Amino acid sequence: MDLIDQLPNGLAVLAADGTWLRANAALGDIWGVTSAALVGHAAHRERLPGLAAHIDAALARLPAADDTLRDVSVPDEATGRHLRLTLRPLADGTALLQLHDDTALKTLEAQQETLAFGISHELRAPVRAIEQFARRLLAQDGTADPQTARDHLQRIQHASGHAGGLIDALLETMRASRPPRASAAVDISLLGDWICAELQDTEPGRAAEIQIAPDLWAWGDEHALKQLLGKLLHNAWKFSSQRDTVRITLDGERVGDRLQLRLRDAGRGFDMRYAERLFVPFRRLHSADDGAGHGLGLAIAQQLARAQGGHIRVESEPDAGTTFFIELPAVPDEDAPAP
Repeated sequence: MDLIDQLPNGLAVLAADGTWLRANAALGDIWGVTSAALVGHAAHRERLPGLAAHIDAALARLPAADDTLRDVSVPDEATGRHLRLTLRPLADGTALLQLHDDTALKTLEAQQETLAFGISHELRAPVRAIEQFARRLLAQDGTADPQTARDHLQRIQHASGHAGGLIDALLETMRASRPPRASAAVDISLLGDWICAELQDTEPGRAAEIQIAPDLWAWGDEHALKQLLGKLLHNAWKFSSQRDTVRITLDGERVGDRLQLRLRDAGRGFDMRYAERLFVPFRRLHSADDGAGHGLGLAIAQQLARAQGGHIRVESEPDAGTTFFIELPAVPDEDAPAP
């Protein structure tokens, strides 16, 4: 028995034309077939229809591609399993497909999510009660100075509002790890215009120069991609507050089967020595007085990007601005919108 058959994760070797040359027993076990049944044809077109076009596009670039698909979530409706796929080129011009069964992990995450929803529900009631009780006490205290009472009430409302926002962000964090819904062509340019219009509506008095390039199309869950882009654009808007004019640019291009986006702002920026903190929950680079929030927004954005088969990296310079580089799956050629 070869070593490949003794490994617990599903492995297959694919030729550049998509033909499966080898498959191990663990991979056959995932679908309840023998490994031999997967060899000799492009089995991914039947077994992984949602990713087949992307796998074929990646194989077509062999052997030039130095990276193809990595850690892509693959919900398998036929078996109810949650799979995670990685496809990497090999030196001989073939590619290694790895499929991990994350069903047990996803079941545990679902249980944790249920617990988080329960805790958040229970927390909201006491937070509201504290605010309402404090309001009544201050209103009944005839000896309190009116301005002092108003100050106290504002502090209580601010604290309770922050607690409520943190609860909402924790729930968002749990939802971001869910498997994505069915993928479709998503107009990133339209989403960018939409989100920026919403930001300008919240502060109509702020001068803003916003440039969104046209015809930026990604392949994924529109709701999740809007949420992802919203987190990044809100961050750019927030940390441009010290500028007379908010300047934001979103552009990009398709590279192979990937969409490479660049989101630039001219805000306050940060020291790249601390960049590793940016996508870690509750690790803030700025204080609350400088506009920092609950410390979950960019962590959620990275989770959403990875769930869509992409990722985010960042470059920044203090007082010069920040650029987020967002890589996402591009629309397969057969699904591309008509020009």
